[in-house]
Amino acid sequence: MKKGDILKGSKRGRDAAYHYIVFLDGKDDNSFIGVVLTHSDRYKNNILMKEGHFQETTAEGKKYEFRFNNTHLVKGRFIKLQDWRPFRKIGELTQVGIEFVESETNGKKPILWDEYISGEENR
Repeated sequence: MKKGDILKGSKRGRDAAYHYIVFLDGKDDNSFIGVVLTHSDRYKNNILMKEGHFQETTAEGKKYEFRFNNTHLVKGRFIKLQDWRPFRKIGELTQVGIEFVESETNGKKPILWDEYISGEENR
């Protein structure tokens, strides 16, 4: 996995990889740091992204499964667990998209999704 890859986890329940994940950085063999993409705008920390943040095709010209469609960034960095794997790459951010995600989440301490949901910061 490389920075900016958009991933879909095989474990898709609300307690796992329900949302799509953008890989940011490897943490260790059991987890990695990523951000969450959603279509929901009901929380103040969900920021609308732009079409230009997403690659439409692979280097070979094949259309990615994931494309911009009212896509929002959940403003936080999250610890994504490897037991949700295998992960499948379904899209990729552009360099502008990576810079946007990093600027919006810079300084955020990586936390588990459950910690985020139970906290007040996303209300």
